[in-house]
Amino acid sequence: MQVYLNENVFIGLILSAVEVYKKECFGLLLGYRNPDKFIVEHAIPYQSVKRGHSWTELRPEKWRIITEVLKNFPKLDVIGDFHSHTMYRDIRAHVTLSSEDIQYMADDDLQIVIAINENKRSRSRLFQFDHTVSGSLDKYQFKIAAYYFENGRKNGNSRPRLAEIWGPLSTRIERV
Repeated sequence: MQVYLNENVFIGLILSAVEVYKKECFGLLLGYRNPDKFIVEHAIPYQSVKRGHSWTELRPEKWRIITEVLKNFPKLDVIGDFHSHTMYRDIRAHVTLSSEDIQYMADDDLQIVIAINENKRSRSRLFQFDHTVSGSLDKYQFKIAAYYFENGRKNGNSRPRLAEIWGPLSTRIERV
């Protein structure tokens, strides 16, 4: 499975994670899905989500409002969500899904995780490695991974699979 992110989506994911750094970000992914790929057109952060260092909580009334408004955009589907995992004290963040992440993941959804950590020195370098996108921007080091359930559904205790991230931004990413 491949996940295509345009440059605006990539920037939105990074800025959402950096804006609330030390707490998690959470948002919607809008676009469409083909049998072998997800096309992500928009990454919309939830502004009113309750946040902690290792959790987020979406208020049900806010979800209803967004769902109603999205009905007016029939060419875009909600194809999943994104959230960040952040460094806490000296414990570095990873893109591995928690059991709660998996529990709340819908069968046919895409879930993108952004691990964001502090960088000791400021630098900017992007590269792709092992299906993920990772690198450094300013004083932050990040890694982005995308997950999905094979055949679009959970099978018993099955774990989501790692998708390969691609898009226009890959032309400026150094491939390792």
